[in-house]
Amino acid sequence: MEVPFEAAKGVAEKVLNVRFPIIMRVFFPGALALGALYVQARQMLRALPSPLDGAWEKLAVVAGVIFGLGVMVSALTNEIYKIYEGRTCWPKRLFDLGVRRQSERVKRLRNEAKKAGSGPKYDELWYELRIYPQDENGDPVAKQPTLLGNILAGYESYPMDRYGMDSVFYWPRIWLTVEKEKKEEIDSQWSVADGFLLLSAVSLLAGLLWMLEAAGKAVDFISFPIPLANEGICFFAGLGWIALGYGLYRLSLSYHRDNGEVFKAIFDLYRDKIRGMMCLDPDDKAAWTAGWAYLQYRVYQPVPCRKCGTLNTFGSKKCKSCAAEMCPPNPDRKSQDKSPTNP
Repeated sequence: MEVPFEAAKGVAEKVLNVRFPIIMRVFFPGALALGALYVQARQMLRALPSPLDGAWEKLAVVAGVIFGLGVMVSALTNEIYKIYEGRTCWPKRLFDLGVRRQSERVKRLRNEAKKAGSGPKYDELWYELRIYPQDENGDPVAKQPTLLGNILAGYESYPMDRYGMDSVFYWPRIWLTVEKEKKEEIDSQWSVADGFLLLSAVSLLAGLLWMLEAAGKAVDFISFPIPLANEGICFFAGLGWIALGYGLYRLSLSYHRDNGEVFKAIFDLYRDKIRGMMCLDPDDKAAWTAGWAYLQYRVYQPVPCRKCGTLNTFGSKKCKSCAAEMCPPNPDRKSQDKSPTNP
């Protein structure tokens, strides 16, 4: 599935000469963070030494600040996701309250779907229900206190539900088998959801900062300039930042859902490429352990023969009992030996 604003993505890459994921995950969050801190940025520009006082010099400084702020925000992506999912920084009572509200939403949607019977409304209601993870009976159930948390839990549980594959363990291994071109295309799509969520986090923090600065200025607790001249307007502008953050969060949900479908499709299509991981000979573990002991510490450990099981000294070419080869020749090596360039 392509990003809806595919044309805009191409234009942005050509104009800025930067890959789209970097634009979404670094440039936009950095620019928004600079907007929230524009008072501090204005003071910084005024304090620049005279050699950097030109228009282009100032533009270069601003670009550097945007990049620096964007990198800082992007570095916190995992922690931001954990907070939005409900995994960290959620007191137990607040977590339980969120889960109850999500459970009530699931119950309400199921009741409405039951009343709808069939048709477009029924399909739309189940479209909303399918974002949730499933219980042992295949029914949708809320496990996290936020919609984002349930969306991620829903598609991350898919490999275990369908194939018995733990997504945390198998995902990095499957991802390494995906072709480079497809990786770049998938990452470009996924960066949209990441970018909107990072922008949401920046907006929420900016709102809290503006409201605290306005309150501090109102009680003469701070002496430095606030973003807006009037404390009341600055406080309500902070509420506007928070509303923007919530809107960006809601906007990101549909993209996270699309990303989840791609995540599930990768397991469907690429799981056979790592099936060789399960073809482990019973004696492989002992052989690899013995090889590591010798190569690392020059300690000899016995290795069982693959044919008769007799223990042999590591490095033996043939079994002392059945004369079977302890290290069968590598098929790739044999084919290379027969190649025209290596007769």
